[in-house]
Amino acid sequence: MKFCTATLTLIMAILIMQGCSMVNENKIQESEPIFYPTIDNKWIGLGIAYGSYRDGESPDLESVSSEADILEDLTILTSNKAVQWNLIRMYAADPASEQVLKTIKKHNLPVKVMQGAWLSGKDTDAYNNNQINEVIRLANEYPDIIVAVNLGNEIFVDWSYHKFTVEQMPMYLEWVEKVQASVSVPVTLADDYNFWNKPWSAQIAEKLDFIVLHAYAMWNSQTLDNAVKWTDETYQDIQSRYPEKQIVLGESGWTTSSISTNGDERLIIAEATEDTQASFVNEYRAWLQANKIASFYFEAFDEKWKGGADKPDGIAEKNWGLYRSDRSPKKVVASN
Repeated sequence: MKFCTATLTLIMAILIMQGCSMVNENKIQESEPIFYPTIDNKWIGLGIAYGSYRDGESPDLESVSSEADILEDLTILTSNKAVQWNLIRMYAADPASEQVLKTIKKHNLPVKVMQGAWLSGKDTDAYNNNQINEVIRLANEYPDIIVAVNLGNEIFVDWSYHKFTVEQMPMYLEWVEKVQASVSVPVTLADDYNFWNKPWSAQIAEKLDFIVLHAYAMWNSQTLDNAVKWTDETYQDIQSRYPEKQIVLGESGWTTSSISTNGDERLIIAEATEDTQASFVNEYRAWLQANKIASFYFEAFDEKWKGGADKPDGIAEKNWGLYRSDRSPKKVVASN
């Protein structure tokens, strides 16, 4: 009897411990995400990457698009009730982005923004620190518009041209802490899954309010039939590595043109057309909505400056948009 009583006590203790563990897990799973953008209490988490540059404009030229052009763009993105975007992502804390913010504010547009700071291991400390200071200023001057701050875009993944080294990580973490102490919105980093799946990414993930993940099925030699499945598996893999962190999909898309002889475009084996883009977008959005995953589709409009002015218009980098650079709709939005 003594043995049975002791055994029963042990079993009960184990069950209580398991119960506590389940409660903690449920708290993590059921808690409201850190990044939860809304307008009039309605979730607007299906966002899109936005660059205002028209043909002949570019960041290299330090172009600032006109208010009229930006107003036209944002009206296009928010007026199609079947497929609309009230959440945009911008990449640099510069006059071009501030012009967009000014336009949103002036016209009281139903648009929220994840505002980026463009950081580069190829640039000077003065340049990077200016980006940090400017993104802080913008977040505080446009508090009703900016809902998150993104510090850097693909700056740690191995293949990045403008990457930072492991030795520069302490400097980056100081920037994160500085911005977190200076703004009232969550702070993050956007990088490729091939960074977030590396052990050393944990030091950065720990400090961020949430994680922004890039995952392109096309660049990873996936067929159309397997594209969303691969995206889901990649997302779940990163989520499993950081179960207590919200994962936002910061970039994923489908280009409508590709030239296999142009560098890394040899990796693209799927057909790059408006028809295949439409198929991917529809399946991808359905998956995002079903799982309520905050995201930024890449991208709103084709940008002809990308990939180099000397390259033909048919290369992938110039054709990721859901709209052409002249703002005419591609099939996926024209059919809605």
